[in-house]
Amino acid sequence: MDMSWIFTVALGIGIGYFALQALKKNNDANREEEFEAEENTEAAETTRPAGTKRLSRSATDKKLAGVCGGIAEYFGVDSTIVRLVFALLTVGWGTGIAAYIVAALVLPEAEKA
Repeated sequence: MDMSWIFTVALGIGIGYFALQALKKNNDANREEEFEAEENTEAAETTRPAGTKRLSRSATDKKLAGVCGGIAEYFGVDSTIVRLVFALLTVGWGTGIAAYIVAALVLPEAEKA
């Protein structure tokens, strides 16, 4: 009996959990900055709050479209780890290529510094 789907589901739940934790942390930081920005509305209208992170394709750390580099920058991990996860998803279950293509189409490219 093939049990690889259990690993796929567990991996998806794990990745989803960490993504939600990062979003929650980012949202909490955004709320604090919004309260501060309300006090000074002129600064809030002209600039983006400092320290806000957006998930985007990397402009500097890219092999194909910069998806793995962007995900790595967002979560603060090495891009090689993210590339290995995509490779495992591709070789093991064939979902890595589809996920990469969707992410390359959906994610905006980061602004070059």
